[in-house]
Amino acid sequence: MRQTALAFVILFSIVFNLEARNHFSGTTHHPESEEGRMDASILDRIDSVVNNGIHERAFPGCQVYILKNGIPVYDKCFGTYTYETTQKVNPNTMYDLASLTKTTGTLLAIMKLYDEGKLKLTDKASDYLDFLRGTDKENITITELLFHESGLPGTLPFHRLVIEKKDNSSALSSDPMHIIQLHSKRYKYNENLVSKIPSDEYPIQVCDSFYLHKRIHKAAMEMIAHTHLGMKTYLYSCVNFILLKEIVEKISCMPLDVFLNLYYYNPMKLNHIAFLPLRSHKLDDIAPTLKKDYLRNGRIQGYVHDPAAAFLGGISGNAGLFASAKDVATVYQMLLNKGELDGKRYLSQETCNLFTVTTSASGRRGLGFDKPDPAHPKWNSCCVSAPQAVYGHTGYTGTCCWVDPVNNLVYVFLSNRTYPNDAVNKLARMSIRPKIQELMYQSMLGK
Repeated sequence: MRQTALAFVILFSIVFNLEARNHFSGTTHHPESEEGRMDASILDRIDSVVNNGIHERAFPGCQVYILKNGIPVYDKCFGTYTYETTQKVNPNTMYDLASLTKTTGTLLAIMKLYDEGKLKLTDKASDYLDFLRGTDKENITITELLFHESGLPGTLPFHRLVIEKKDNSSALSSDPMHIIQLHSKRYKYNENLVSKIPSDEYPIQVCDSFYLHKRIHKAAMEMIAHTHLGMKTYLYSCVNFILLKEIVEKISCMPLDVFLNLYYYNPMKLNHIAFLPLRSHKLDDIAPTLKKDYLRNGRIQGYVHDPAAAFLGGISGNAGLFASAKDVATVYQMLLNKGELDGKRYLSQETCNLFTVTTSASGRRGLGFDKPDPAHPKWNSCCVSAPQAVYGHTGYTGTCCWVDPVNNLVYVFLSNRTYPNDAVNKLARMSIRPKIQELMYQSMLGK
């Protein structure tokens, strides 16, 4: 009888520990991080780095999430949604990922299509996008778009497509919805191109009560086609990923968000990652990004911060994805696992190796992924201890995810450092994200 009871206790202990590992969502993992081989006391120093950032008003709140060998070793939320509110950040809070969308969304779709043999990296973008044919952009390849070596500019002012050509500041309409302040001048939106309510003619939503005419998307693509093409050297460009999104949709015959939900997010059971998150989540689930946007004359919460993505309807290749840190980490853990997660294969090992290992001749970028750049400390987004094999991306709103295949690490930092004013970037000046990453490595080395 005693042996039976002892066996039951042992069995219960094993099951309990397995469940704890599978469902861990607390703070720092603390059996001296035996399973993760990391020193929890050093990981705890991350708290002071983050709290100092909040104290200095580098960001009102954030999430930090670290996986080692697929196990959470650090999972904490800090601060509040804004400096004016007491609403605390929680594990399910969704942040605007900004350019982290490029690798958490668009690149995954490109990798899937490549994996299935539906596109080659040597393919020309004009093979799929008619509006590039007959232009000086006709020979831009998928590889050049991924390496940011296409010659395209960093971004384009799509909002100008709906602004009246003449400055009508002396005869502006009485409708404030149509008035915007750009720098020191006031401009008027073209009333034939914008609407307060959605319809078949005005399906593109920019924010609350702000919809664009359906022909604006085509006009934006024509703006890309007609813009000046520079030298095919490295220049980080959101336009590259805007085109990659268009290519995905042309090949797959479905919107980018539908594609990603179908092939990744839904089968991964991710509940806090989405484009246009207000379609599926409450406003309080989403951290606000900006107190007042000059193009939309109001607070930005639940709508993409990036202006180019906003005027493309919020589902863009360069920005527009919102997510929690845990859901972001899950996506990159799949990549770290060479395309597999929880017994399901999403990508082949060969495709994962190609995209995460390949580096451009300039050494600055991978195939869509950013890389450490220790030779240029001013531009290096990673800490000094990050191996060259690390890959990931950052986001303008104060986000990042870095994967270390050498040490089996995934590091995610999400914040809304742009609130209330995106012109102030104390997060970068204080090197908050690299400092947290450095502590991660120090804990692993037991320094």
